[in-house]
Amino acid sequence: MPRLTKQELRKHFKALRLARDPEEKRSADRAVCNAFIESDVYKNSRDILIYVSGDMEIGTIDIIEKILGDINGGADKRLLCPRCVSETNEMHFYRINSLDDLETGHFGILEPATECQRIDDYTHALCVVPALSFDTKGYRLGFGKGFYDRFLTDFKGVTVGLCCESCLTKGELPRDEHDVSVDWIITEKGWIKIPADNIKERKSK
Repeated sequence: MPRLTKQELRKHFKALRLARDPEEKRSADRAVCNAFIESDVYKNSRDILIYVSGDMEIGTIDIIEKILGDINGGADKRLLCPRCVSETNEMHFYRINSLDDLETGHFGILEPATECQRIDDYTHALCVVPALSFDTKGYRLGFGKGFYDRFLTDFKGVTVGLCCESCLTKGELPRDEHDVSVDWIITEKGWIKIPADNIKERKSK
């Protein structure tokens, strides 16, 4: 059987996600949220870079609300969300202190308002990464715009991918030379540590 292209795989995983039972999705999202918030990876990170989820992604609103609650309770953390620049397919991260700091931006996704503070220097940073699918080597299949591909090339902090178990690829996803792996993946079944050789490859770039 011929290997599927990225475009064909995107179509496949989008169909899988759209076919999921809404309650099943909510339950999986809650499990991923709880696993993330209760982890030492989160607790030991100061700057949390996290996407605001769309319909087909693992939901992050509960995670965002929990982080904001921790910050309001005195935790020494900063919550940073991405704002996309469609002309260049780049994204920059802005600090938010409330869900009210978000507004509808590109592709109908919530983004930080332009009045929010842009942050370019991340200390002990943790980046939460979306994808249509991850493979067990930590490589991702994104939505095709390349925002995270570009960002992760130069990001030196810890990366955690969020994925539903049904979209976790047991084989290898197709990848380009510039693609990099994440450090961890969380599904509704728990954490997956990515092999060290992939992580070293990414950190050395």
